[in-house]
Amino acid sequence: MAKKRVWLHPDGVARDYQREILKATRQLNKEITSAYGDIRFDGWQDDLTGIINALEAFAKRIFNPVIEKLPSFFALTSQFNDRQWRIIVKGGTGVDIPASQAAIIGLTKAPASSGVLGVDAYRAERWLAEMQANWVAQNVALINSISADQLSDMEQIVRRGVMNGSASSVIKKQITDRYSVSESRAKLIAIDQIGKANAALTQQRQKDAGVDGYIWRGVLDQRERQIHIDREGKKYKWDSPPRDGHPGQPIRCRCYAEPDFSNSVFNID
Repeated sequence: MAKKRVWLHPDGVARDYQREILKATRQLNKEITSAYGDIRFDGWQDDLTGIINALEAFAKRIFNPVIEKLPSFFALTSQFNDRQWRIIVKGGTGVDIPASQAAIIGLTKAPASSGVLGVDAYRAERWLAEMQANWVAQNVALINSISADQLSDMEQIVRRGVMNGSASSVIKKQITDRYSVSESRAKLIAIDQIGKANAALTQQRQKDAGVDGYIWRGVLDQRERQIHIDREGKKYKWDSPPRDGHPGQPIRCRCYAEPDFSNSVFNID
């Protein structure tokens, strides 16, 4: 039987998402710096309201291209995950399964089929469209929260600074000091959300094949949390997750679920 393979992570997709969302976040921060100079502190309340409204419109424009790419990011993650799944199945069972016909949403109208070993021979994966829609909706909310939180912080800092009589330079520094927070959050959203999509795809594809459990596998480096290191090599059931979720579900988790093929459609003891 072929050698078992490690289930790789879609790092390239995560980097692409991170690059796009970080670029938009930095554009917003640059615009905030420019807009701050337009506030006249003898009439700051009216100026601040107008500036916040203008910045909200600007944020919508610059983040919209990122939002438009979300379906593509999910589709690329699905394609990558599907390739890894087929490699893992081949290595663990010796069986070649076909590629998913629904890896790119909307392109397949293949009928359901029991196929070889009871697996859908066409692998239409009719659940994929709903999974993508849910993931996109969640990511839209996360992306919109970046600008909403950043502009709320700006407004509060200006109001508090004016009320306390702080110098304009002090207020500006407090605003710019928050940029690193928004940029770090943007990076986290991209990395974490691609990981969560990958984890959800892994779970559903294993369950489609009758795989009801898995062996916890991790990267086992200095960044891996101790609770996940302690799970290395242990068996879990998909219907009974650990307290912080299955591999890939906790924030920034890089672990993966090695399928336990026993009692699956592949009938591997």
